[in-house]
Amino acid sequence: MFVDRFHRDKGYLLSFNFNKKKEIGVKEIQVGGKTIVEAVV
Repeated sequence: MFVDRFHRDKGYLLSFNFNKKKEIGVKEIQVGGKTIVEAVV
């Protein structure tokens, strides 16, 4: 995971979704003691 490579506990993910039925917003996901903040636009 990219947060392990840089010795961080929190990472960010920006996703561009061009589907008509998309869910936009910001979510925090916990994976293996790490936090990923995902933003879908």
